[in-house]
Amino acid sequence: MRKLKAASLAVLMSGALNAQTPEVLKESDVVKMAIERNEISAITKNQIEQAEIRIKQARSYMFPTLKANATWSKLYILPEKRLPGGIETRQGEISLTQPIYTFGRLSSGVKIAKLSNEITNNSAKATVAEVVKTAKQLFYSAAYNKNVLKIAQESLANANSNKSALNERVSFGRINQNDNLKMQADVASRKPLLHEATKGYERSLQDLSSFLDISVEEIKNIDANLADTSRDPLLEKPVDSFVDVANAVNQQKLAAAQEELAKDDYMPTISAFASYAPTNADLAVPGVLLTDTARFGLRLDFDLPLGGTKVQERKIRTIDRTNSELNLRRIRRETAKEQSSLIQQYSTLEDKDKSIKEAVRLAERSYKVALQSFRNGSVSQLQLNDSELLLTNNKIAQAQNLLQMKLIKTELERLQTEGRR
Repeated sequence: MRKLKAASLAVLMSGALNAQTPEVLKESDVVKMAIERNEISAITKNQIEQAEIRIKQARSYMFPTLKANATWSKLYILPEKRLPGGIETRQGEISLTQPIYTFGRLSSGVKIAKLSNEITNNSAKATVAEVVKTAKQLFYSAAYNKNVLKIAQESLANANSNKSALNERVSFGRINQNDNLKMQADVASRKPLLHEATKGYERSLQDLSSFLDISVEEIKNIDANLADTSRDPLLEKPVDSFVDVANAVNQQKLAAAQEELAKDDYMPTISAFASYAPTNADLAVPGVLLTDTARFGLRLDFDLPLGGTKVQERKIRTIDRTNSELNLRRIRRETAKEQSSLIQQYSTLEDKDKSIKEAVRLAERSYKVALQSFRNGSVSQLQLNDSELLLTNNKIAQAQNLLQMKLIKTELERLQTEGRR
């Protein structure tokens, strides 16, 4: 019975592990794991929560402020013989202050908090987009290295096939010792590529596992198909909707609001107040009637530092607003240029992909024909080796081109991430 329970537990644990890490890791799995596991995502969520709290904090200044204070003191009249032991006093006061009119300072504070919240949300979107882009690029790099490893293995297998064909010709006496040595050297020359491809694949898996915070053993089997099944053309979109531009717009609005707040800071504050101070029941002073006191009324507060603090603050905020406007123009221009460049590069690689596919197809046919002709003795060993190397190089070129297409597409997806204004 215990063995049955243990077996059932093992099955359940195995199922849980499989649910966490798919048997064959795909691009969508990597993106999901990156968002769930990466610490930056958690930090981003906390920053959004913090920005929302700041809005509540800014609004809270519109509500009354309750203040309570208490003092304990002892009064001595010197010389002490006039009042032996001194007079002990205990005082307390409770006051309530309600801002009535601040000439725009409180409303500007709320506006600034809301703009900061929008900027934080856009920054969060940009951060998540960066995490997704990095995860995809690391996955594509691993898939590319896996493809190169496969190509290297196929190249070595082809070289061994060439050697077998050479051995078939030995029985007919149609080769010499020099041909045999050349064939052995050709087989040996394929092994460094295989070794390099193996190490490259291992390094790419380690980079991916480190980013996902997962062991390499759990991601060894990845989907290495880099071919883009979607052939929808990449289109240019209005850059004002992109998160980077939207954030620059909000930064410009924020700078303008902060400049307005600096102007409002020259104005006074009108508040209503009420206070209550109970008397000290243990204190009795001859000729003085001590009673509870209560006050209420209006207060006007106005401060103007003579050193020019407010003047300098306003100048600083004006420069900030000017810089934010210049920065917005720069980001708009650079974003539009980058979008156009990425789409153009992708289009060029698409055309190149069609040519490389045809080159690989023809190279495969050429190699098969050359191998058959070599067995018949109508093709030299050098021609056979050149035919196989051409096939290998074309396959590697195709894998590199697909990788570049994928990397450019992730860059464009990140750039075109939508933002709020």
